[in-house]
Amino acid sequence: MMWGVVESTGMTRGIEWLLDGRSVPARLVVLVALAVGCLLLLTDSADTLDWVIALVAVTVTAGSVRWPLATSLLTTGVLMVGFEFGHSGPVVAKVAAAIALTELAARHHGWRPWLAAGVLAGAYLLHPGEGVAAAGYRAVVMAGLPLLIGTLLRSARESTEFARRQAREISQRRESEVAAARALERTAIARELHDLIAHHVSSTVLRVGVARHALPDAPPAMLEVLDDIHANGKSTLTDLRKLVTILRDPHGNDESFIAPADVPDAIDTAVERARRLGVRVKSEIDADVGTVDALTGLTLLRLTQEGLANTVKHAGTGAEARLKVTVRDGMVDFALHDRATHAATNGRSPHGVGLIGLRERVTLLGGDFEAESTGGGWHLAAHLPTGSRVSL
Repeated sequence: MMWGVVESTGMTRGIEWLLDGRSVPARLVVLVALAVGCLLLLTDSADTLDWVIALVAVTVTAGSVRWPLATSLLTTGVLMVGFEFGHSGPVVAKVAAAIALTELAARHHGWRPWLAAGVLAGAYLLHPGEGVAAAGYRAVVMAGLPLLIGTLLRSARESTEFARRQAREISQRRESEVAAARALERTAIARELHDLIAHHVSSTVLRVGVARHALPDAPPAMLEVLDDIHANGKSTLTDLRKLVTILRDPHGNDESFIAPADVPDAIDTAVERARRLGVRVKSEIDADVGTVDALTGLTLLRLTQEGLANTVKHAGTGAEARLKVTVRDGMVDFALHDRATHAATNGRSPHGVGLIGLRERVTLLGGDFEAESTGGGWHLAAHLPTGSRVSL
């Protein structure tokens, strides 16, 4: 179906251009040139009146865009003037009248083209010339042929437009079906997140809270770990609830994981968590990070969290890391470098699942992403715009 629409569009594109008002200057230039050539090369005795009739007939055809019926009748009138007062035969006026009738038939159906065709045929019949039979034949051909051609052009345009409407309806229906399928998938994922993962995380948070109160005399280091697990679990539950809300209704209430103004504090929290786990992190966070859009801010937070998590996991306790996030000229530059104090970098790959997810996030925003080993350390960087309009 779509292939047929493409073919029809290609065949009728020239016709549509010819019938469009923007083509009038080009058409006038061509018709005037042809009229001049006709009078100079095909006639021997064209006088001033013949030139005036020819140029008036050609000029009048420009009105077909706005007043096709009036233009057709007027060019027929010019033709009749040429029949009565011209000296070399109004060839140019005949062509102009045929063009005007063709355009009228191509633009309208019903009585208008038939009226104009009848008037044009009458003009030929009222000027028999070589005889009644010849005049009748000339009237039928010169009025009937433009009427037929114009009708065919109109039918082609209408068929093309009908095919385009059908294609649009099919495309809209397909988009609706895809949207419905995605909604079902999102709802199923949201249900599993709520019923399975959120249930287990909630149970873990509850048990850690019970353990914290049941062991008041535990060593401070253990209590600190329990408090950290409890806080992380509650934060995870909050994010899960937001994720479930977004999955069920992405455009319902403008729910987002984090407000842009809170991004700097969230990044600082991730840095502090890495420090508590033994990584020496130096961070430089531009104050303008809080002015980026919500999705870019979320991406920066996820880059920080995943990057530092990999540092903790692969570089180990005592590792050094430097985080720098700057905003300049509508772009955000994120850079995280780490270096281990021992051979704990084995097993880190730029093709890990977490890094793949980060690359997808950055690419979705139209940015650039890098993740590579630096010989004893790791380099993670992203360059992305600050005004993304991509929806979650």
